[in-house]
Amino acid sequence: MRILTKAEAVPKNLNQPVSKARLAWLDILKGMGIILVAIGHIYQNDVVYDWIYSFHMPLFFLAAGWVYKVTPVVEHIKKRFFTVIVPYFSFGLLVLLYWQLLERRFRDSDMTFAEALIGLLRGQYDYLDFNVHLWFLPCFFVTVVLYNILVNIHKKKWLAYGVCFLMSAVFVLVEMPELPWGLNRVFQYIGFYALGDILGSAKADSVLSGAHKAVWFAAEMALLALNFGLAYFDLTKGIMWFVTGTVGVASCILFSVRIRKCAPLEYLGRISLTVLCIHGPVYRVLVKIVSVPLNMSTDEVRANAALALVVTAVTLAICSLAYEIIIRILPWMVGAKKSVKKTAA
Repeated sequence: MRILTKAEAVPKNLNQPVSKARLAWLDILKGMGIILVAIGHIYQNDVVYDWIYSFHMPLFFLAAGWVYKVTPVVEHIKKRFFTVIVPYFSFGLLVLLYWQLLERRFRDSDMTFAEALIGLLRGQYDYLDFNVHLWFLPCFFVTVVLYNILVNIHKKKWLAYGVCFLMSAVFVLVEMPELPWGLNRVFQYIGFYALGDILGSAKADSVLSGAHKAVWFAAEMALLALNFGLAYFDLTKGIMWFVTGTVGVASCILFSVRIRKCAPLEYLGRISLTVLCIHGPVYRVLVKIVSVPLNMSTDEVRANAALALVVTAVTLAICSLAYEIIIRILPWMVGAKKSVKKTAA
């Protein structure tokens, strides 16, 4: 998912080469986010898990909202179809075939191929056993399409803001079951998307960049400590989920805006879609490979901080390699219309 400035139209190609107009700090933010996603899925530690899960998904919705631009409804749906839904089904079918032919034989799952295929069509969290991390894409699609429709109804955006925050309130007050295409999770995250648009429209990053470095660092550490403390004491339920999530995302934003440039994080931010879609089967294979020579169970490997970090690093490297191959030969899988070679020509 590519990050452009407000002055630019939302790109048709979410995996195009970086332009000078991109907001590098937002790529850094997403790079940090996708690392946290990988660690949260690999490392089995309750404290770390609770902390990461308190804000890592709101981070992506807020980052996307930050660069939102009003687009005609039909044009926007078409654009998001190719940049979100096509990757969802492309990677979903690929991993589903791998699951059916190989991994399913070694895991405790009674889900048949037909059931998994129906689950892919449903786009529902508890029907994606073969690659549960894919839930994000249909949920994200519905979120951004709905938000754009609301803005097109009332261009001043007050209607969109009101509806989004009302939906977030409904999520807090009403216990919702898992629904197809992550509709229940749309209620959970759309408020963060709206908040991102509000902050992006106000050019909050420009305001933040003028702060004194000492003040900036102190605020960063204070927000990080507060977020960790809230997560540690399990203050992540109801309205506190939004408070804790906002505090955590704010600390990451301050860090990203402060450093401005970091090539590795920017790169991971730019390929976060690919990492999200394939890191699950990659890390599961790696954990198994590591466990055999060490005579450890896979749970023991994942509970070991050093080994979990090694698996995370190798997972990200493999995902990066996969992206570089895909963008050159099958660019449509990652929402791009042209390969890198053709784009550069």
